[in-house]
Amino acid sequence: MLTTNDAISEHYPWLTADRLTRVRAVLLALTLFFGLAVYVFHTLGASHLANPVMVRKLRGLGVLTWIYALVQMIDLRFYNSRWIRRRRESSGIPDSLHGWLFGQMLALFGIVYYGMTEDLRWYVAGLILLGLSFLAFPIRRAR
Repeated sequence: MLTTNDAISEHYPWLTADRLTRVRAVLLALTLFFGLAVYVFHTLGASHLANPVMVRKLRGLGVLTWIYALVQMIDLRFYNSRWIRRRRESSGIPDSLHGWLFGQMLALFGIVYYGMTEDLRWYVAGLILLGLSFLAFPIRRAR
């Protein structure tokens, strides 16, 4: 029976602990870069008010996105339900990378919301959760 680390190294032998460190840095860099790009876009004078109906729908989508990502991260970290086990077996990527991608999903939604409404709060909250996902899902070194 293969352990989780063996299954990951079988699917993706190049995905070592050192490379996961680089992947984490790239995820953070991309998130910060796109946030900076939206900031520059708004600073250069592209100010327009979004349709209030669209903003309300976007907030609803944001709430659903946050609920989905947080439930998945909690399940991945603590409960390991059958959906998590099935995803782990089918994708073959480490749990830490799954957790980071869910954290980045929230930050990227914040970037989209910031770009549409000039409201920075969703992006900052997503960045904080991305940082917390780095702490909650550490890189597991192979023994």
